[in-house]
Parts: sequence; C-alpha cells; structure tokens
Amino acid sequence: MRQVEVDERFTRWLADPAVAAGLNMPGAAMGLDWFRSYVGTFDNVWRNLQAIRLLDDEPIGLIMTEIDPRHRNGSLHLIIGDNAQRRLQISFEATRLAIWHMFVERKLEKLTFEPLARNQAAVMACRLGMLRQEGELLSHRLDAKTGERLDQLIFALTLEEFKKRVRAIPTLPVFEGPGLSRNFVRDAAKSFGRKPT
Repeated sequence: MRQVEVDERFTRWLADPAVAAGLNMPGAAMGLDWFRSYVGTFDNVWRNLQAIRLLDDEPIGLIMTEIDPRHRNGSLHLIIGDNAQRRLQISFEATRLAIWHMFVERKLEKLTFEPLARNQAAVMACRLGMLRQEGELLSHRLDAKTGERLDQLIFALTLEEFKKRVRAIPTLPVFEGPGLSRNFVRDAAKSFGRKPT
C-alpha cells in the first residue's frame, strides 16, 4: 500500500462502526491527510501494510503485519473495509494468502493473530483457518469509546504446523500475480515434503 493510493474510501472504511469496533478505534473520523501520513509510517519490511484487492485491482481491505526479524515471527491484523465484501470466505482467503506470503516468501517461523474477543468476524476467521488458540487475555484492552475492559484472544500458527497442513490438504490453493512464479505453490509444497499428486 502506498500513500498515493489513499483516497476517501479508506477514511470511509475506518469511520464504519463495525471496522472501528474491531480495531478498537475512537469514534472520531480520521481525515484523509492523517491516514495518508499513517500509511507513510510503514517501511514494508518490518511494518507492512498491504491492500486486499479484487481481480480488477479494486482495494477492499487492508492487511497489517509487524515482523520481529530476530525471532522470525509476526503478528497479523486484517480488515475488510468494503461492506459488500464482508464475507467470511473473503477474510479466510486473504488470511490464507498472507500466511503463505509470510511463511514462504518472508521466511517467518510463527504468526500470531490477536483479535478482540468481541470481534466475532475475526475470531471466526481464525477458527475457520484452524489456527490454534494459544491464550485469552482477560480485561487486556480498554474500549476506545467507553473505557470498558475488553478481552483479547491469541491465535497462532507455526511454520511446522503450516508445513504439516500443506502436506495434508487435498488440493493446493492457486495464487497468481505479478512477480509470482507459476509454480510458486507447488514448489513450496514440494519443499515441505508434499508428495506429487
């Protein structure tokens, strides 16, 4: 995601009560200049901000990832901003793509996802993705609007768990895009010990 791509759609997403509640943001709407500046704070090496796009390149959401290079782990946050695209399948596919990217291309060894317990869509996406729940942090966050204490869940996936799943799934996913080799998924799966089908 680049600053020049920021337009009013992103500020509309962030002003949406469902998105604001999931991200635990205060009710005040963020201006276009503020969000453009925020996008500029990502180095896209250790702090990453990526747009989730439809095939026509239309952005529908964002993936934010913070990477700890020393420990080779990362935390991932995802929002689907476009209300018409807020379906579990979209969240699941975006999460799956991010997992493949972070494990295969960025060489991470563990990913964590830390949704608020009240964020039912994010929690369901983690459960559908068969992520392991590592913990529950009780009264861990303050609600940005009410000051109420909120619980937060921790889901995780290690590289070894990911490899085991890639070896076992009946059908490999298909990923296509600029700079991605045609055999990206097949070659990665083979390197994990998956037998050719």
